[in-house]
Amino acid sequence: MSDSELNKATQSSGEYLFRLIEKLNVRKKVLQKISRIYSNYRGLIFLTELVLFFVLFFSASNLSVLISLSVFFIVFGVITHFHNKLDYGIKKLELWIKIKNTHIARLNLDWQNIPPVTFSQKPDQNEVDLNITGDNSLIQLINTGTSLQSRLLLRKWLNVKDPSIAEIVERQNIVREMVALTRFRDKLTLNSVLFSKLEFDGEMLNKLLNKKEVPPKLFKIIFWFLTILAPVNALLIVLFTMNILPAYWGITTLIYIVLFHQGNKEQKSLLDEAEFISDELKKLNGVFKFLERYRYKAGSQLSKICEPFKNARQQPSELVRKIRNISTSLRVRKGNPFVWLLIQIVFPIDLYIKLKLNKYKLIAGENFTIWLETWYKLEAFSSLANFAFLNPEYSFPEITEVEENQITFSGEKLGHPLIKKENKICNGFNFNSGSEIAIITGSNMSGKSTFVRTLGINLSLAYAGSVVNADSLKISLFRLFTCIKVSDSVTDGISYFYAEVKRLKALLDEIEKSKPPVMFLIDEIFRGTNNIERLKGSSAFIKKLAGTNAVGAIATHDLELVKLADKISSVKNYHFKEDIKDSKMIFDYRLNNGPCPTTNALKIMKLEGLPVD
Repeated sequence: MSDSELNKATQSSGEYLFRLIEKLNVRKKVLQKISRIYSNYRGLIFLTELVLFFVLFFSASNLSVLISLSVFFIVFGVITHFHNKLDYGIKKLELWIKIKNTHIARLNLDWQNIPPVTFSQKPDQNEVDLNITGDNSLIQLINTGTSLQSRLLLRKWLNVKDPSIAEIVERQNIVREMVALTRFRDKLTLNSVLFSKLEFDGEMLNKLLNKKEVPPKLFKIIFWFLTILAPVNALLIVLFTMNILPAYWGITTLIYIVLFHQGNKEQKSLLDEAEFISDELKKLNGVFKFLERYRYKAGSQLSKICEPFKNARQQPSELVRKIRNISTSLRVRKGNPFVWLLIQIVFPIDLYIKLKLNKYKLIAGENFTIWLETWYKLEAFSSLANFAFLNPEYSFPEITEVEENQITFSGEKLGHPLIKKENKICNGFNFNSGSEIAIITGSNMSGKSTFVRTLGINLSLAYAGSVVNADSLKISLFRLFTCIKVSDSVTDGISYFYAEVKRLKALLDEIEKSKPPVMFLIDEIFRGTNNIERLKGSSAFIKKLAGTNAVGAIATHDLELVKLADKISSVKNYHFKEDIKDSKMIFDYRLNNGPCPTTNALKIMKLEGLPVD
């Protein structure tokens, strides 16, 4: 699907969502009304049977009472069954509406109604500087996945350290195809959250299913010996009670107990493990069934991705069912130990269940890693596709290969995806040659920092295989490096200035590494020191960057730095400016060529009533 076709297909995504939510709410009200009718019928039937029971109990035969109760349980059970199915449908419908409302929240950047995304791993500097992770971040805006692993994968794509054209183009093609598959994406999310109240622990589940627990031959011999010995014991007991044989059953029973204990030492850990596996697999059952039964378009990218679900030796959902049945049996053992003991007298059921569970785990272990990884990828791709669907004005970037020491970066109407559309101003920008350095000056609040972040966040989206907030973007490969929100550390005893120095030294070290070239984005270089040393240090640092394997943009208040363009050919000046109307600062947030002709710090102080000399 071309970009123009994609825009046409999704140009009214917001209106489509509003209309769909209205229809779903109408349907929900109808189903809730029917559910209330079922509740009334159940109550009426119960009260009727209660009255009838007492009437028949005192005035009719016991047979009449039994017939009455039998009819009641049948009718009440049938109505309850259909009522439960109806309530389950209402639950699914409510989740469906919630998913659509969350899409609306993403469209409007309504952060209060967009699920937060958290990670245990500390974000790196690029992620902090570009708001990739954290509150009100890019990944919170994009992510629709329910599994931690899919969020980690999406995070990795958005913060790629070594981009590959082949991987980017492959992801773009998959995302392009999935943009139009709105129903597939939302059903994938629906089935993922339907059974999962708590977060899915895929790594632990995968570890347990791949745990090497092949029973030794001795264990199997014990099982089969006990299977034969149990009925022999029963026969010997019968013969003893009939005075046909002496109490040989005491010897065989003792052998049975010893061997059973030997083969059943790990029963407690097996029970705990089986319960965990069952609980986690329950969360996957709906997802696996959906992916097995979905009608894929022949030859599509989606069909290729989901190949492990279609051609598995054993259907994933069927295998999940078998493992869960085993786990359910073990729970019966826990809840009814006396009944379980009676069964064990005639059959070594514990050992049988352990053998079966290990057998199914071996089958699952062969494929489960692939199934999980496929699901994680689908959730990550679905997140990117949903982002493209909600933003039809965005475009897929063109990733180009260039010769050594050459670069490509050409963007038309670049915008920041975390700024509301009604407040957003877009700018075109190009790097025209290798090792070019853009010095961006401007007044306070004029848009310098936001523009620098705009370049970085769109580069992150591009390398993830996503659409970007631009009419068009043509880029080659870069290693992205940012120095925007550097912070001090009280616990480590690091000052802001020293933290910035360390970050800028890391940039020089990164440039020395192999290709592709670095794109650096710096906001207010050396802001942690005095004016004189800041200017000297900044000038020396920019001269060091010139002519290296890097391009980048530096936003600064230091107007003296613009003079470097007269000495270094690779340095280019850009600026943002402001105007004052009716005693108010007016910003147009438009990027202009050349150094900034104005400043506004004193104007702002004066407007706010501070003394100005």
